[in-house]
Amino acid sequence: MKICCVEGCGQPGVFTTRTRPTWCIDHLRQLYSQGGLSLLEEFTKPSAYLLTRCTRCGFEGHYRFEYVLDRLQVGEFVCRACYWRAWAKGARAMSGCSDQPVDTSAVKKNAENHGYTYLGPLTNPSLEGDPHATRCNFCGRIEAQRNGDIGWGCPCRRNPKSATAGTKKSRGANLLKNSSNRAVEWWDHDRNTESLWDTATLKARREAWWICPEGHSFKARILDVTNDYFSCPECQEIRRAAWEEKRASFAGKTIADVPELLAAWDDDLPPESVRVDENNWGSGYRFRCPSGHRNTRQPLSYLFGGCSACKAIKTRKANADAAAADPSASRLTPEISSQWHPTKNGNLRLADISPESRRMVWWRDPVCGHEFRATPRERDKYERWRCPVCHTILDSLAYHYPEIAEEWSPDNPLSPWEIRPNTSQLAEPPLWVCKNDPAHTWRAMPAARVNGSQCPECIETGKSRIEMDYYTAALARWGNAKSGSRIHSAKFQTHSSWTADICVDLPSGKRLVIEYDGSYWHRDKADVDRVKSLDLLADGFVLVRIREVPLPSLNIEHPNYHEITVYPGAQDPVHDVAVIDETVTS
Repeated sequence: MKICCVEGCGQPGVFTTRTRPTWCIDHLRQLYSQGGLSLLEEFTKPSAYLLTRCTRCGFEGHYRFEYVLDRLQVGEFVCRACYWRAWAKGARAMSGCSDQPVDTSAVKKNAENHGYTYLGPLTNPSLEGDPHATRCNFCGRIEAQRNGDIGWGCPCRRNPKSATAGTKKSRGANLLKNSSNRAVEWWDHDRNTESLWDTATLKARREAWWICPEGHSFKARILDVTNDYFSCPECQEIRRAAWEEKRASFAGKTIADVPELLAAWDDDLPPESVRVDENNWGSGYRFRCPSGHRNTRQPLSYLFGGCSACKAIKTRKANADAAAADPSASRLTPEISSQWHPTKNGNLRLADISPESRRMVWWRDPVCGHEFRATPRERDKYERWRCPVCHTILDSLAYHYPEIAEEWSPDNPLSPWEIRPNTSQLAEPPLWVCKNDPAHTWRAMPAARVNGSQCPECIETGKSRIEMDYYTAALARWGNAKSGSRIHSAKFQTHSSWTADICVDLPSGKRLVIEYDGSYWHRDKADVDRVKSLDLLADGFVLVRIREVPLPSLNIEHPNYHEITVYPGAQDPVHDVAVIDETVTS
């Protein structure tokens, strides 16, 4: 726990942080007070919306502590009711608007149409631009908003493309070595340690050595190199120098001096008066390509980039050829493609539709059966409705995780088609009904369920999550595997029986035991692990121990004994089980 960042205060901070400052509860309340707020709830974390009361106007609303700090830095009212009152007064004075009261019933209807409960105006009388109090029906957040801002809806209901969950990634999928990223081929195995290769994730901030395809060696952060826009520093400098040299070759030349530009010149200005390397502060100069397309571009942009219309035609032709080759293909997302109306779009094919198309077409939701018209472009933007009638959303919990949605209780006010898989911004965690025993019910946020939370009454005890991941990988590899089997043998020297983490019957007839030794629980159990290993080997088992760093080796010399070293947080069960299979069958 970090200490409060206020000089001379030795009290522990109320929230943990690695690089940012933290404050004790007393100094934290002082910060709220400086912002004109008093905290009405117990502090949890900086990103949580907590209820506060404005010491100036008395408005009670939810704010994040991060937001409070941000407003303090710019010297602005934290209370949005105070801020918007002052803003509206100034805006009316500047625009000369009359002080006519607004129709609060229209504001109320607007709020209800966008998922809010209208709590009333925050001025009397309520004039143009004045704030109104609203409460989100989904997350319970109370805020002061102008009528025009209410239409955006609560942030908890926004469904950007970045919220797309897809299917859950397997453990180890975020490791660089398991990815198809080009950085894998750039990795310098001679200068980087083996442990760094085994643990490096795609977004790691650690530095590593790399060799680009041109043979240049350099050191850079892993997350920078895995970015698609990253370029080798030396190659980038070579390209920059080549560009400057190419650009310099046109220094002092006019349009009339470059045949390609002169042939395409379509501007009113004389070509002798316009320099090739000149940048017009406007949109550029007019050019006409040999096909007759008009372009308004800077001279060098047209010279090196060519006609934009010709490029677009080439792209459309390539898309049309691809659609003709495979009429069942689609450039839309799979979920949107599944809603294409089979009969109401005439001769228009789904394969011909671009994701950015503004053509109005028909859709039909296979779940609810509702039919509606919308452009492909608007389907994947803004609210991203799956069905605008039901207000179900794209990339919902039900679409991506149907097995979790099966346990969604009908008593919840929303359906799993209206909830994002990664959401944790709900006024109350949803209710779940165990599919194994309907008598078991519990509450948990969807994000927790997606991350592995299960029925608390059915969950297996005594088994770590990583152990279960290795069990699942073993079951998929060999088709048979048992978890937690009790093994009895007269050949055991110190115990009558042992419990095996994972037990597999190999095709060769041998019996395989896989033990997972976590660094925390096995840090003081080397003697027990060694005794157990020797007993299992004496009974004829093939034994593989997976030991986390920094656990030492058990130093057992036996033809049927093998050890694999893994790093906490960088385990790859599928890969490790494949290595085990190759090891025990070789």
